[in-house]
Amino acid sequence: MSESIYKVRTQKYLKPILETQLIGISRVILGLPIDHVFDRFKTLLQAESTQSSIKQLFKDTYRRNGVLKGVFAGFSSQISIQLFKQYYRWPMMILIPKYYKELLPNTWVENHPALHKGLAGATIALFESFVTCPLERIKCQLMTQHQSKSILKQLWINERTLSHFVRNLYTGMEAMILKQVVSWTNYLYWDHKIRYFFKESPNQALTLPQIGMCSLLTAIPNILLVQPFDAVKTAYQMEQNGNYKQLTIPQAFVKVYKDKGLIGYYAGWQLRVSQFIVQAALTTPVMDYLERLHGIPNEL
Repeated sequence: MSESIYKVRTQKYLKPILETQLIGISRVILGLPIDHVFDRFKTLLQAESTQSSIKQLFKDTYRRNGVLKGVFAGFSSQISIQLFKQYYRWPMMILIPKYYKELLPNTWVENHPALHKGLAGATIALFESFVTCPLERIKCQLMTQHQSKSILKQLWINERTLSHFVRNLYTGMEAMILKQVVSWTNYLYWDHKIRYFFKESPNQALTLPQIGMCSLLTAIPNILLVQPFDAVKTAYQMEQNGNYKQLTIPQAFVKVYKDKGLIGYYAGWQLRVSQFIVQAALTTPVMDYLERLHGIPNEL
């Protein structure tokens, strides 16, 4: 009896986890090169004290450091981050909403159809902020430094003690938590609402035009709501962060506005829109397939 229960549980949880992890890693390999370029120059635009054009910034970066150390600065850190993220993200995106829907009272689920997605988003955001903040800090430093140098060595020289070194790696943690909570709850909510708007039944697969519309419509609220938090996170974690690292979150928001105006919150928005549409175009069909295979529609 115990052996049969073990087999059922293994089939219910282990197989979906392994499949979603494998697909998540494949998603990184397909999307990372172009995704990195978008992220690199979006971050540079957020860190610039003056508003440069994307074309001019690309030329200056290439002229100063070339392709590998310029255009693809921070790529090694980005690979580590994305492989690690995709390894745990997909199982969490598929299975945590399923868990919350089973846990919540039926009346709550009926009255708030996307509540389980919001709770899943907040859960993933808190977990991800804690485990990836040091990697995000290093990536942001690499992307915004003007001269190629060892980031870990530089951070250690600046701090000297282990406790201060770790604290430095977690610079911008509060801003990152806010950004991730807004980003994840917003994404999972709108992805769920928009995908199921196009479906006649939960088990129906999306067509290519529907995937395109879902990607675009999911991108718009994400950019509007998340980009200001992302700009403040970059201000905390960039190389020249001396004017920000001692500020509270509200003070940092005010300083970004005073230094750059409203456009400072949305610096690099064109790149972020392009990046998000590419990401969503790769993520939406995979999310839809895995959710139909292992997620909530499988039980409807």
